[in-house]
Amino acid sequence: MKTDTKYFGEIEFDEKDIIRFERGLLGFEEIKKYILIDNPETGGIFKWLQAADRPEPAFVVMNPYYICADYEFDIPNGTVNKLGIEKPEDIVVLTIVVVPEDISKMTTNLKAPLIINTRNNKAEQLVLEDDRYSLKHPVANSMRDAG
Repeated sequence: MKTDTKYFGEIEFDEKDIIRFERGLLGFEEIKKYILIDNPETGGIFKWLQAADRPEPAFVVMNPYYICADYEFDIPNGTVNKLGIEKPEDIVVLTIVVVPEDISKMTTNLKAPLIINTRNNKAEQLVLEDDRYSLKHPVANSMRDAG
């Protein structure tokens, strides 16, 4: 399959690589299909979550455990069932990153992680009711502290 993208021009991908968010993402509920695009320039820390059937949106995403090793939360049973999660190894957790002009002010949303079942590519964005996590967790300082 092919799609036009805002940042990468036309790209090709396999249908099996489409990640399906049944309810979409917050603010983008009508867009259900995305693909993950690697960003080798960042050493694999950051990726792009690109809408599969339109040029936009494309979100920078990251594995939150790079900056918050003790990041933990419970996945509701309804989500486990809906996504067909059988074991923890099936899951990839990503968070959406905001990259401003001054990249030292980059943040990631630990309050609303993306849960992807890698066996079937079903996904959902959770909203955590945990005050330990912020909508705008600083990335640069956390990477320095973790590194």
